[in-house]
Amino acid sequence: MKLCAHLLWASAMLLSPAVQAAVLAIDYGAEFTKLSLVKPGVPFDVVLDRDSKRKISSVVGWKRDDRVFGSEGKMSVKADFQATRFPDTHFPYIKPLLASSSEPSLPLYPSPPTLVNDTLIFPHVSAPSHLSPAPSSPQEVWSPTALLAHQLAYFRGLASSLAGEVVKDVIVTAPAWWTQSQRRAYRDALELQGLTCMGMIGEGTAVGLNYAMTRSFPDYNATTGEGEREFHIIYDSGALSTTATVLAFYQTSVLPTPKSKTPINTTHIEVLATGWEQIGGVQLDLILQDMLVTDFAKKSGSDVSGDKKAMAKLAREANRVKHILSANQESNVAIESLFNDVDYKSRISRADLEAAFESSLTRFSSPITTALIKANLSIKDMTSVILFGGNTRVPLVQSSIRSVLGDKEDIIAQNVNSDEAAVLGAVFYGAGLSKQFKMKKLELHERSVYDFQAGVAGEVIFPAGTLLGERKTMVLPAVDQSVEVMQDGHPLFAIQFTDVAAALSNFSTPEPVINLTFRLDHRGHIAAANAVVVSNATASAESTGGMAGALKGLFGKKEKKEDGEATVEEGTEEDVDAKDVKKEVKKEKVAVKFREKALGLKAMTGEEKRVTMARLASIASFEAARTSREEARNMLEGYLYRLTGLLDPQTDNTALQEYSKPDEQDKLRVLKEETFEWLLENAEGADEKTLREKRTELEKLEAPIILRFQESRTRPKAVEDFQQAMFAARSFLVEAQSNVTIAKAAVAASTPESPAAPPKYTDEELTAVEVLMKELEEWMDEVMTQQVFLEEDKTATPVVMTKELDERGKKLQTTVLRLTAKKNPRAPKAKTASSSSSSTTSSSSTASTEAELPTGSAESDAPKHEEL
Repeated sequence: MKLCAHLLWASAMLLSPAVQAAVLAIDYGAEFTKLSLVKPGVPFDVVLDRDSKRKISSVVGWKRDDRVFGSEGKMSVKADFQATRFPDTHFPYIKPLLASSSEPSLPLYPSPPTLVNDTLIFPHVSAPSHLSPAPSSPQEVWSPTALLAHQLAYFRGLASSLAGEVVKDVIVTAPAWWTQSQRRAYRDALELQGLTCMGMIGEGTAVGLNYAMTRSFPDYNATTGEGEREFHIIYDSGALSTTATVLAFYQTSVLPTPKSKTPINTTHIEVLATGWEQIGGVQLDLILQDMLVTDFAKKSGSDVSGDKKAMAKLAREANRVKHILSANQESNVAIESLFNDVDYKSRISRADLEAAFESSLTRFSSPITTALIKANLSIKDMTSVILFGGNTRVPLVQSSIRSVLGDKEDIIAQNVNSDEAAVLGAVFYGAGLSKQFKMKKLELHERSVYDFQAGVAGEVIFPAGTLLGERKTMVLPAVDQSVEVMQDGHPLFAIQFTDVAAALSNFSTPEPVINLTFRLDHRGHIAAANAVVVSNATASAESTGGMAGALKGLFGKKEKKEDGEATVEEGTEEDVDAKDVKKEVKKEKVAVKFREKALGLKAMTGEEKRVTMARLASIASFEAARTSREEARNMLEGYLYRLTGLLDPQTDNTALQEYSKPDEQDKLRVLKEETFEWLLENAEGADEKTLREKRTELEKLEAPIILRFQESRTRPKAVEDFQQAMFAARSFLVEAQSNVTIAKAAVAASTPESPAAPPKYTDEELTAVEVLMKELEEWMDEVMTQQVFLEEDKTATPVVMTKELDERGKKLQTTVLRLTAKKNPRAPKAKTASSSSSSTTSSSSTASTEAELPTGSAESDAPKHEEL
């Protein structure tokens, strides 16, 4: 029983919503997105889109009022309908435009965005009629953050369908070189969809984590420098950027307690440096597209660079040719009716592409050189160069990589999935953060790639290369002021102190200054953690070397929060008792209120978020209603076809005809035909309610027929179960009555020295069972007598229903089971011979004593021994 109880408890814990929360990892790329879901009991893997593809196109588009995603909205080989027929409502390559303050230079956007009040805004010609609030102008509708939010809604829908629940927690990858503004824009998009960002991990770091999941590394002590580390380069070349990340892998072994014999091994992944270039596969596509445009102009005399549909077809063909040239020396080009009904045919060689791209070839290798210089390492120190990203399959790119490796070309490794390694590493990271899984112990050490400055003089508080998770404190004069915070010289926000005098009114120590503490969190965001007024001596001591805690572990560890309360300083000149210390601490530190004001690139305001969320909600509501209406229409249409088949005289399934009366069949046929005619005329315009009502009308006519059919199938078994319950109750009653008779006889013949147990059942209990059985038997005889005459008529309404038989049988069964579950009564405790004789002797002596005492004597009022 204890084992069962533990199993039931464990099952309940597994079913708990808090424990079962799913985590979605999103590796959002400029051209493709990969998703992975982790949930207890479900092995994590890549989430497929609606077309069962593992890579999801990072695009959103509209076909009139319908929002489309993935390959349906992508300008691709197999699905160019959306991009070529509706180019103005096709929004690709949103990632590089997040938090951008300049209009894009690459010709990738059918409807390029324009800069409005320092924010890029995309037009939406013929915006959906259900969009609310409606845009004031079709030229200013969607920001890049809003378009990313559209895609996130699609991603969450895919994951929620797989998880069987609404997914709310996500872990996302981001380029290590993204600025704080870009990271903030990504988080704004998540917020617009109600998603919680559990963490943001660098793309190269995520690939390294995936690499480390199944491997072991040498021991290394980061404090003493003893041991060895493995150095690897994660080379990631995607659609629009190429990044090289130098990672150090090592292991630490620590005994959890002095008495432990088995050490705990922890794998560490440390980011040493990052180099990047804004170049990728798209630039190769554009070069090929230009080559095709020039070639077509030579052959046909027509310039198609101004025709959106023709350029979309050429872009699709350029992408196809690029993939062919990755494995072949030449590729044919063929596009039917490219422009003015003119077909285009040609041939492109790999040598032609390489020659056209020769001037930019070194940009693919420069990230490796830059990263090695920043890490103060060389190629000879590297164990491998791990390739990731679809563009690394291009021979031209691989040739550029080999050019900087010299005689170490053999360290190029393709030992991770070049498409999915990042998202699989991210989901592993998310699983560790969720605390729901027992994971391999891993710790990540990521670094900032930019300097963070603060103050008028631009003091560097977090230099480039600072481990994420650190805190630093700077000392300021105790006056109202504004402190500007910058990232690599670009303003982020200002810390404004406006009520320092209020804090000083509660401060008694001389030489007050403000200790302003900054936190660089694990997502790469810098923020003010707290500000306190302290004495100048205390401030100097605390600000030296920064404040507590460099990097905390990422799996299962959190940053230590500061709440502005003071702490006792060490090294005081004289000893004081604890009460005096407490009082002194309260006087030494006083919290100062401040607020942050955004500078530089403008983040989404509260009003912009409200409007965008309202528009997203209106689209989601429209799509939900449309899906529900289509479901109702399909169900009605399917129901009508099913009825047509069942009413067909030639059908093999004759159940409906056998159990229905002729007039019922006629009514069904008539209503079915009327509904068919109505549906043909109103299928597109009918609302969901009307569609469901039409089906309900048909179901009401069919319901009596279904009832007869179902009863004919289930009633025989119900009758058999009822009779078995009656037989079991009768057997119980006979045996119970016999046991009661025997028990009563035993009680009558018992003595105090040998008592007998009373009967287990009372006469009232057995009488109640007998009365109930008699009532049920009479009822059964009556209804079955009537039902027998109807067995030959399948169209007759049953007299007795399966449900009623089950209810009465269960009532009898429950009554009997309750009695059988009673515990057997115990016999009274037997009296021994010694206790009986002592009791007799005691009463005799008491009687003689009472006889000797004169009536009315003084001792007659005294308490007797028995009373005492």
